[in-house]
Parts: sequence; structure tokens; C-alpha cells
Amino acid sequence: MSEPIEILDPDGPPDHGRPHNGPPQRWDDQLVAELRELYAPLRRFAAIVGRYDVDPDDIVQDAFTKVLLVEPGRIQDTGPYVRRIIVNLVHNERRRARRGALATRRLGDGFTTEDHYPSELADLLRLEPRVRGLLYLVDVEGEPIADAAETLGMSAPAARMALTRARRRLKSEMQEESDR
Repeated sequence: MSEPIEILDPDGPPDHGRPHNGPPQRWDDQLVAELRELYAPLRRFAAIVGRYDVDPDDIVQDAFTKVLLVEPGRIQDTGPYVRRIIVNLVHNERRRARRGALATRRLGDGFTTEDHYPSELADLLRLEPRVRGLLYLVDVEGEPIADAAETLGMSAPAARMALTRARRRLKSEMQEESDR
């Protein structure tokens, strides 16, 4: 015979004396509101830094999952902290994708496809994710180079050099294409 259906209390599920399986409630409403406010800018950042075939919402939500597992007192500035997590997630995903592509080539299936995108996007995607993030933060969001560098785990001089090289590379690639 089937078990009786339990009617749930609208004020919340019964605990039946069992421990709660989810993470403990550590984040107060103010910090959750801060994460909500950061969502749109972080989504734009993830779209720039991430691969073209990965949904930026997925990246941001993975980053939020990691943030919510950390004690709130350990995070000094939430925005840069989450951006750093996003860069690390994208870097890890890129590494996984390279390993998968290498394994596919080793297997020699003979069937490969390559998506074609407008040249400017392809040129931008050839840059390292950290450098794309740096370009986005400095040129689009208007952050100072030192702040953007700190967010991405770089020194300010290294960030300046990376920006200079990236801008020079993009400019030369776009000029080459216009000359054709």
C-alpha cells in the first residue's frame, strides 16, 4: 500500500528532527541585496571574459555559489572578489576545453568543426581571458588600471603592459583585415 501524502505547512517545510541539508544561513539581507545589485555588471563582465559558447549567467551563478559558501567576514569587497572568481572559473573551463580538444585530436576522429564569427569578435576571443577582462574593466567600465589589475590578480605595471600589447594587437589585426 502507498504511503500517505504529507501536507506541508505553508510557513515552511517540517524538519522532522533532521538536520538542515543546505548551507547555514550566513548572509544577511544586505549582503544578498548587494549580490543582486552586482548581478548585471558581473554578467556583462562574464560575457566579455568567458568563452563565446558558455552562457554568462552560468558563470555568474557558479561564482555566486562559491561566494555564498565563504564566511561573509572574509570578503572585504564583494565586487572584485566575485570578478576574480569569474576569471578563475573561465580559466579553469578554458583549460578543460583545451584538454578535451587535445584528447579529440589524439583520437583522430577526423571530424572537426569551426564556428565563424565576425572578425572583431574573433580577434577579441584570441586574447587571454584575463586580458579581455582587463580591457573590459578599463575601457568599458572606466575603472582605473590599478583597481582592475588588483581585481584580476595582476600588478599595475603588468596590467598596463598587457593593455598596451592587447590594444596594439587588436589595432594591427583590424588594420590588416581592412587592407584586404
